[in-house]
Amino acid sequence: MELFLIRHAESRNNIRKSDQERVSDPELTDNGRLQSIHLAEFLQKGLHLSRAEYEKHKKPLDQIYCSAMKRSLDTVNPVGVAIGLNPEVWLDIHEVGGIYEFNSDLTKKIGRSGLNRKQIQHFFPEYILPEALKDEGWWNKDAEILPELSERVERVIKTLKDRAEENIRIGLVAHGGFISSFLCTLFHLKPAEGTAFQSYNCSTSRITFEKDEKITIQYLNFFDFLPENLRVSRPRCEI
Repeated sequence: MELFLIRHAESRNNIRKSDQERVSDPELTDNGRLQSIHLAEFLQKGLHLSRAEYEKHKKPLDQIYCSAMKRSLDTVNPVGVAIGLNPEVWLDIHEVGGIYEFNSDLTKKIGRSGLNRKQIQHFFPEYILPEALKDEGWWNKDAEILPELSERVERVIKTLKDRAEENIRIGLVAHGGFISSFLCTLFHLKPAEGTAFQSYNCSTSRITFEKDEKITIQYLNFFDFLPENLRVSRPRCEI
């Protein structure tokens, strides 16, 4: 199984000046929407694969997943159209912390509901939604804490490892903090002790899962398909 980890395009939170400007579920910026179009073209042309791989299969991806956060839903939209796939919402690949806002003095994270099933169906009618996505909002609880993050990432990794022997290409349009936690956990590193993987917006990382739990990194944080003015590095994982 070939996994392609893709960070969402630039969101409003990515360009905020302070945590006071942070919102719980930001939309893409104008630059972010341009980035997502370039991402769609990159995948449509099969440039995330070798030429031989693409010419043999003629299909950029077999499945593509996104989180239920606006910035992930928006990023995957032009991708799905370009490669002829209906994106599938995978609740567990959301950003670290879930849907939350800070209180006035930034001392507490207050959980919010997130989009509900009807809202996502309205804006993205072609998306495939899980049964767990209900009408009261997909999050609707306190901000995620570290043990919950660890459990969630382990759950995603197990699901993918169970598919290791499938001849399939899977894309995950996820988030910077999640991708970093995923890679740290996958390779037994310790994110709580300062280890992190940085991802540009719309960057792609390729990992091969094989039988006997063999895992190979093919490349990480590839973003050369973006025009220079849309390549924006992040000093830290913006969540």
